[in-house]
Amino acid sequence: EADRIAVGLGQRVRFEMANRSAMPHPMHLHGHFFRVDTGDGRGPLKDTVLVEPNQRLAIDWVADNPGAWAFHCHHAYHQEGGMMRVVEVR
Repeated sequence: EADRIAVGLGQRVRFEMANRSAMPHPMHLHGHFFRVDTGDGRGPLKDTVLVEPNQRLAIDWVADNPGAWAFHCHHAYHQEGGMMRVVEVR
C-alpha cells in the first residue's frame, strides 16, 4: 500500500538496503538488471540479490525500461506482509 517509487527514464538509481532481521531476504527487481556494489565498480550484474541477516547492501541500476515494476522479497509470505514496492519508470 506504499506509494510508488517514481523514477525518470534513463535515470541512474541506487537502492540501499539494510537487513535488520535474522533472516536472509532475496530481493528481486522486475524488468531491470542491477549491479551489486562491491566497492570496486565491478560487482555482479543480477536481477535478484540475497541480503543476508544484519547486512547492508547497495545496488545500482539504470531505469531504461519504462513501466511499473515490482521490487520485492522473493519469500511469498514477505510479499504478502508488505515487503514489496512498485517502481514506476517514466
